[in-house]
Amino acid sequence: ETLKQALAVNLGQSPFLNIVSDDKVHQTLEMMGQRNTQHVSDDLAREICQRVGAKASIDGAITSLGSQYVITLRAINCASGDALARRQAQSSSKEKILDTLSDAASKLRSDLGESLSSVQKFDVPLADATTTSLEALRAFSIAQRTAREKGTSQAIPFLKRAVELDPNFAMAYTSLATSYYNLNQVDLSIAEIGRASCRERE
Repeated sequence: ETLKQALAVNLGQSPFLNIVSDDKVHQTLEMMGQRNTQHVSDDLAREICQRVGAKASIDGAITSLGSQYVITLRAINCASGDALARRQAQSSSKEKILDTLSDAASKLRSDLGESLSSVQKFDVPLADATTTSLEALRAFSIAQRTAREKGTSQAIPFLKRAVELDPNFAMAYTSLATSYYNLNQVDLSIAEIGRASCRERE
């Protein structure tokens, strides 16, 4: 789930791709009578993809080989189930996983038809767009899931943990600000927006 969040950030930079939001996916699952928190299988992903009018679904896997990790990304045609593109990359360590995923995702964008100039122009490294800390990103991902399943207030401790792990995690500060605003805690929201703005300028 952590790497799914990172992949969505990378692909979301592309003006060529339109990423279906998690909220839309969960709304579609509910319409289908599926449990909101269940794992989305390949067949279910294709059905969701067709229902929302998307062209392709992206799936991924990570496998450990000793101290190294292999990341595999696939783009699947929603209508036919055929593979449109596939990328595999190897990370030499856990600390390099985000860099490896970022590189694989950028190449996948090119495989899907985005021009090289566009990929290069809209390709902020994941560590810069999110965080250099895999653990901070994991806390952020848990916060997103918790907010969907249990409500905004239950997600705040995980967002706080994310910024403790990486005090420069602007996206987490922004989510904290939004969470506080949604809970009518305006002063806290303003403070977190200020922290996010400082990190983005850095």
